[in-house]
Amino acid sequence: LVGSEMCIRDSIADVTHYVTRNGVLDKEAFKRGTSVYFPDRVLPMLPPALSNGICSLNEGVERLTLSCLMQVDKSGKVIKGRIAPSVIRSRHRMTYTEVTKLYERDEETVKKYPDLVGMIDTAVRLTKILKDARSAKGGVAMDLKEAKILYVDGKIVIPEYERTISHELIEQFMVLANETVATLMTEKKMPFVYRVHESPSEEKAKDFVKFLSEAGVNVKFNPAKVTPFDYQELLRSLEGNALYPLVNRVMLRSMMKAKYSAENVGHFGLASECYCHFTSPIRRYPDLAIHRILSSYCENPDADAMHEMYDSFVVEASTRSSDTEVRAITIERSADDCYKAEYMQQHLGEIFDGIVAGVTDFGFYVALPNTVEGLVHVATLPESDWVNDDSIAFKEEQGSACYRLGDTVRVQCTKIDVNSGNVDFALVDENGNLLGNAK
Repeated sequence: LVGSEMCIRDSIADVTHYVTRNGVLDKEAFKRGTSVYFPDRVLPMLPPALSNGICSLNEGVERLTLSCLMQVDKSGKVIKGRIAPSVIRSRHRMTYTEVTKLYERDEETVKKYPDLVGMIDTAVRLTKILKDARSAKGGVAMDLKEAKILYVDGKIVIPEYERTISHELIEQFMVLANETVATLMTEKKMPFVYRVHESPSEEKAKDFVKFLSEAGVNVKFNPAKVTPFDYQELLRSLEGNALYPLVNRVMLRSMMKAKYSAENVGHFGLASECYCHFTSPIRRYPDLAIHRILSSYCENPDADAMHEMYDSFVVEASTRSSDTEVRAITIERSADDCYKAEYMQQHLGEIFDGIVAGVTDFGFYVALPNTVEGLVHVATLPESDWVNDDSIAFKEEQGSACYRLGDTVRVQCTKIDVNSGNVDFALVDENGNLLGNAK
């Protein structure tokens, strides 16, 4: 703390010190693009000797780092920022659970980390300031659960998703550092790898407006010029409303996918004019590329020299990183589906409450609180002419039955295929009796 301002140093392992440009490690990292994560293992972008060894900020040992130093005022605005090579020695290596318990004054955790109590309190204060500042700018906070699959003693465990103050703390600090680094390099007109999230296309925004109107939601924005504020205000207006989960999911579908680019077009979801990924060079190539650019800049900030070295590189790195990200997400989700299916084998025949999470031409998907999703196939529903209504609702063409995104339904787990990752559900009534043709 400095008066009414806070000074923050976000130090990230200096991976580029060990992974030199166009070296064997760099070429392989470029090829992989990212680490790929499974519940029981990781396919790392870099060798474990680096990712788990010399580049890991282990407790009590000195490590080479790049630091983003920021001075933040009481409104959450960065009034001064700079980047510098550094060496740090971590005092403690903690878990999300420990940080949360420390903030909540858990007696055992306070005894273990008495030197961190004041710092955590200050960090949480700043987290709330940064969160409010992001919200004031129009940042869109999507209420989406992430799958958490654990492999414990040979068994698969899928607990319900829990988001604590420690998760928010890390998220807000990383976003702040990413935005500050991108802003500093943009101001210097340096070649760079941006994380961009374009505004929704007019066509998708119009479809979203049409859906909202049909759902009885008053639309207050122009689909040709939709802003983050528009989406933020819409979600706020529906808090506590039964339509909230449905609107939240359809809103996500209306958005563009984030990607990497050598051209800065801003980040719609974060309401940021300038953003990047700087904080994970061990596991993501775009972060590694940015660290390389920053290290070169710190050695020689000459703009002409920087452009000569990196203009073509940032284009190649952006394209490759976007492609490998999509590939990794697809692989991870497919693997997660198989793990979830294996987990559900022990729950075959059990009954759950879930929400309609997706609609297809052959039925609809239901998501459980632990993020497991299963298909309610049209063949298990009562005999009727069922139709897919714009992937928002699965309904009878002539009758009144309708299952819309976000609706709560009760289902029984009826079939599982671990190899494909497919889980089948069937609708049941309040007494647990199967409905329709699933009987």
